[in-house]
Amino acid sequence: MSEDTKSTKHWQQTGLDGLATLTVEAMPGVEVLLLDDIASYVMGSGPLEPPFTVEHGTRVASALFGAIVNSPDYATVEAPAPTPEIENSRTHFVKGAHDFAAHGGGGLTQLVNRLIPAVVGELERHKDAPEQQTCSLFYYAMLAVASGPQNMLAEDAAEGMMDIFRAWDDEFGAGFVVPWRR
Repeated sequence: MSEDTKSTKHWQQTGLDGLATLTVEAMPGVEVLLLDDIASYVMGSGPLEPPFTVEHGTRVASALFGAIVNSPDYATVEAPAPTPEIENSRTHFVKGAHDFAAHGGGGLTQLVNRLIPAVVGELERHKDAPEQQTCSLFYYAMLAVASGPQNMLAEDAAEGMMDIFRAWDDEFGAGFVVPWRR
C-alpha cells in the first residue's frame, strides 16, 4: 500500500470516527473550532483572492473535520447560552454527522462533495466581504452536516444554524478569545 493510500485511509477513518462519536455536548467545541479556523483562513493574512477553486473548498472541509475530530478535546468554558433554537440545530448536526458516518466512506465523500461547491460559490459571491465569507462558510459547513445524507433539514434547524453563528459572533465581539490566540 502506498503512503498516499495509507494517508487517505487514515484521514477517512479519523473523519468517520469523529462523525460517529460526536455528541451534542461537544457542539460548542465544534462551533468555536470551526469558526476560528474559517475566520483565520479567510481574514488572517488579508482577504482571499480569486479565482476560488476546489483547494479553497477542500481547506474548509478540512477545517470542518478538524473541528469535529478535535471537539472532544476542547471544553470551552465560555460559550453562547443555548437557546431552544440552538439546541435544536445542534441536535440536527449530531444526527446528520451520525447518519453520514453510518454510510462509511461513501458518506464522507458525499459530505465533502456537497460542501466544496458551496464554499467556492460563497467565496465568489462575497469576494469583497471577508466577514460575510466567514459567516457563509460557517453556515454552509454546518448545514452540510446537519442536513445528513438525505440533504433534508427543517427550516427551524437551518435558522438555528445562523443563530449559532450570531451567538458566537456576539461572544467574540464581547472580547472572547480562544486560548491559542491569547
